[in-house]
Amino acid sequence: MKVPYFSPMLSLVAILPFRGRAFACRGGDGLFVGCTRTRTSTTTSNRTTSSTIKRNPFMTTLSLTSSSSAIQLAEKDITHSYTDFEVHSPVGKDGEGLYAASTKGCFDVIDAATPAVLCAVDAIPTSRDTSSVFSIADYGTADGGTSLGLMAKIVEAVRSRSSENREILINYEDQRENEWKSVFNHILGFKTVTDAYGNVLKTPRTDPTCGIFVSACGVGFHDQAFPSESVDLGISFTAMHWLSRDPKSLKGTPYMHSAQCPEGSSFGIEECIQAQKDWVSILQARSKELRSGGRLIIANFCKSKEGYFLGNTDIGASMWESFQTCWDQLANDGLIDDEERFAVSFPNYYRSTEECISSVEEVDGLNLVECVERVVRCPYREAWTNGNIERRTAREQAEWFVPTTRTWSESTFKSALKSHQNKDVIMDQFWSNYVGLVERDPAFHGMDYVHTYLVIEKE
Repeated sequence: MKVPYFSPMLSLVAILPFRGRAFACRGGDGLFVGCTRTRTSTTTSNRTTSSTIKRNPFMTTLSLTSSSSAIQLAEKDITHSYTDFEVHSPVGKDGEGLYAASTKGCFDVIDAATPAVLCAVDAIPTSRDTSSVFSIADYGTADGGTSLGLMAKIVEAVRSRSSENREILINYEDQRENEWKSVFNHILGFKTVTDAYGNVLKTPRTDPTCGIFVSACGVGFHDQAFPSESVDLGISFTAMHWLSRDPKSLKGTPYMHSAQCPEGSSFGIEECIQAQKDWVSILQARSKELRSGGRLIIANFCKSKEGYFLGNTDIGASMWESFQTCWDQLANDGLIDDEERFAVSFPNYYRSTEECISSVEEVDGLNLVECVERVVRCPYREAWTNGNIERRTAREQAEWFVPTTRTWSESTFKSALKSHQNKDVIMDQFWSNYVGLVERDPAFHGMDYVHTYLVIEKE
């Protein structure tokens, strides 16, 4: 039986302090507010974080007057040997589509971006051309399931503007270890995808003669993945926070993720520096790939001006504190030692809105059309608290929610374990600990999404 999910609440909107023309339009469940932008400088506002996780009482913090001075110190004095690494290992068997099945919040994130995507299609000059192939690129697609419904809407929009027989190429991009079998199972219709409301999403490629062509690229989005001037529309959702290289600078510190680190401290500086370099590289690669007049829509995890970030907002427990509690329990039970207890260091970074904007301005040929900051509430917690689904037991709710945190984080936790360990057994116990924690009070646990939504145009 299909169960209805909640309607996503877009609860945070920030209008950024820069010169340009303000706009507001209604879409989805809330008022979409933002700005069009000219190329001007911006001032980064100070942020604070409410995280108070204590992991290692013997660590000290270097107090600095500002985050910019911390970055300057790190660039000058901190060195690290980087090596290529696998950023993220998919969970589950390739072909099963576990990511899309377990990550219902991503559907809501994409739903929130859909009006901007369809507006972008309308603004692309080549969307009116009936003679050429319209090329779409989905960067960091994972198993391709969460963007499937949007792909169908894009195809419909392009063909409504040009010709119902317009040929369209869908390019999927992700790392070479991606769930490629799942991608093709979804887009070719061999695996059913249901969205955050329990609705079955149909693939735009209805049959081999429908004029929809599909390709896949295993070159990471930090580099150029497609030929120059070959992409009309680029999209990316909840992907570009992953770093190209892993500083591992948070090993042995009180923090698992750089977003938890206090403003002005020395913690997480290497992740910040790498993220800045990566973001410029990402944008430079997209600038090469996009055709003139093409558009790029990106939903990036961010740290908001209020200090909110993924799983850490104004509602409920911090997901990161819950992670720490359950990881510490492994040490208390003798399953990991102290070195492993403090070895978790996530190789990603949640850029502030200001960081996203300033880097766009550094890349020739790109213009920022609009930028909006939003929170999308956790559908699992909302379904529990709002009674929008048939009532589950607390245990069932915990078992339903926890996998959405596991799909993207397990590989990082597992990498903190020593090679002699039975890693799968320990990880199963870790997630069992988390299920037990959520079961005590399901309404207190969720994973809110905090993003900047950017629309970028190629000149």
